[in-house]
Amino acid sequence: MAYAALSDVNKHLPDDKAQASDADITDLSIEADRLVRTRIASVVELDTVALWVDPDSTPEIIKTISGLLIAAMFYAKLVAEDEADGSAFAQGLYDQAMALLMDIRNGDAIIIGVDGIEVETDILSGTSFWPNATTQEPFFKVADAWS
Repeated sequence: MAYAALSDVNKHLPDDKAQASDADITDLSIEADRLVRTRIASVVELDTVALWVDPDSTPEIIKTISGLLIAAMFYAKLVAEDEADGSAFAQGLYDQAMALLMDIRNGDAIIIGVDGIEVETDILSGTSFWPNATTQEPFFKVADAWS
């Protein structure tokens, strides 16, 4: 399972310096997809995420995020020997991906499925937490005094 295709990764990398191959991104895609699933788990139903089995079935914004993450990891690994403090370019790609994930979590960005329909991103409600409005009143309150 990979959310991003090779073209989704390479479009974020400089054409004249680094382009990844399928072999380069195989393990990186697993890590990127895990991160994406972890970050959106609280707002997207797992049944919906389970339908994203390849780049063709994955929504565009998720492909973009995964592509950014894979490109960041690939580029950081590629220049690790030359840039001891890390790559600012790779960090920028990572930051873009994380910002998009945060926008999805905050409701500032929407996920449009491959069918053109908006993916529901609000699975938490008032009854998702306890205690909530459906629970009975407490038997003892802080204001109560022992007699």
